[in-house]
Amino acid sequence: MAEANTAESMTPFRRLLVMVPTLLSTTLFVLNQTNVVVALPHMQGSFSATRDQITWVLTSYLVAMAIMTAAAGWFSTRFGRKRVFLISLAGFGVTSFLCAYAPSLEIAVALRLLQGLFGGPIMPITQAIMLDIYPRERSGTALGIWGIGITIGPVLGPIIGGVLTDDYGWPWLFFFNVPFAAIAFLGVFLFVPKPKAETGRSLDWIGFGALSVAIVGIQLVLNRGQSLDWYDSTEVILETAMAALALYILVVRTVTAPGGFLSPRMFMDKNFVLGLIFIFFWGMAVHSPLVILSLRLQSVDELPVSFVGLLMSPRGLGGILAMLLVGRMLARFNPKALAAFGFVMIAFSSWIMQGWAMHANLREVAVAGFFMGTGVALAYVSLTVMAMATLPAKIRVEGVSLYSLMLNMGSGMGIAIAVIVLSQNIQIHHEILSANVSKFSQMFRDQLLPHAWSFGSKSGLTAVEKEVLAQASALAFNQTFRLMAFNAVAIIPFVYLLRRPPRAGRKV
Repeated sequence: MAEANTAESMTPFRRLLVMVPTLLSTTLFVLNQTNVVVALPHMQGSFSATRDQITWVLTSYLVAMAIMTAAAGWFSTRFGRKRVFLISLAGFGVTSFLCAYAPSLEIAVALRLLQGLFGGPIMPITQAIMLDIYPRERSGTALGIWGIGITIGPVLGPIIGGVLTDDYGWPWLFFFNVPFAAIAFLGVFLFVPKPKAETGRSLDWIGFGALSVAIVGIQLVLNRGQSLDWYDSTEVILETAMAALALYILVVRTVTAPGGFLSPRMFMDKNFVLGLIFIFFWGMAVHSPLVILSLRLQSVDELPVSFVGLLMSPRGLGGILAMLLVGRMLARFNPKALAAFGFVMIAFSSWIMQGWAMHANLREVAVAGFFMGTGVALAYVSLTVMAMATLPAKIRVEGVSLYSLMLNMGSGMGIAIAVIVLSQNIQIHHEILSANVSKFSQMFRDQLLPHAWSFGSKSGLTAVEKEVLAQASALAFNQTFRLMAFNAVAIIPFVYLLRRPPRAGRKV
């Protein structure tokens, strides 16, 4: 088999030369999903844009990235994986440089769209490369090392974004990408092997178009729904209908058309299909706590962005340690048990965060982050090893592309649901607490209350309202974290539906 020859012919030093630019590319791409979020208020001021308009800088990138993530498999088999990888890195670096000089919001959105199109194939291609340079029985080790890149990125993103934006301005977020993209390009060009391209396969334009429209519709609903009050908006209704129709066309095309955009062979693999479902729910379970925790520390505790990023660094430490060890653990333990234990740690981390009062315990923030990072790594690698265990190497890039797409869609939906739950809980708790605010209440006659909470002045009423909102927010954050803990626990029993991958020397 070509796969075995590729993996077995790799010396440790040769494998290291391939891994360095591969992991650098992964980290750089993931880092750009989080660092720009910090700079959005600064970009809003530079372009004189509204809050709704500036979010298109992020939305355009996510939509383009999702489309190209799904298409990475076809482009790789048609034109060659290494060639597509090099074009992606070069385009990502060039568009990053141009984004820094964007003179208007419209041009910035267009350039971010191009940046997402070029960057989309990076994640599935780098994951496929890591799986190819290790024998199949060591896929846990390969994914553990690759996972270090996707673990470091979300931790470094807010830190680097906050420092560069505060000290040098938001354009430096994009200048930062250029030298690292150039180094990664050179490393890939020199050291990454070049698989043979399948030049005979044509593109199913109907299938690709249907998938693209579905992705655009879903992403727009997730990113625009909250600001447009969801299905009270005609725009959101039309986007949902567009996505549903496109998904129907895609399913029909995949089942009936020969040479469709999505290979039916992938969906004949039970483990892979279950893996797609589980990675969707994994994305829902692990990315929303990171976003909600960041909002909690900035809004309720009023901590600066750079300090919030530092508080989240233990999450990255836990993830890195687990990624380094998970390959050896998979050789000794059932991956189902490791995945279940990972979800237990995710639930435990969320449970720690649901017990905070008005001010979070900073030590508990670090501890919860460490457990979260460890659980995320254990669950991800274990689930992915089982999902990819029986997938033929010939369609691996295509499978990994769809797998990455489901992860991204799950993450987006999880964050959207978490924000909805949080917003609704804030309103509910605000109404409950406000019902007890009255100058006739015995509580407000206490001499120990701050003098600034006087009902006799406008500033006093403002101070009371601010305190009520802060307490309602703290209660709502706790309730949201509690729901996340229950969701993580609910996933655990279904993990055992997956089939355990074969060990070295053992038949399936």
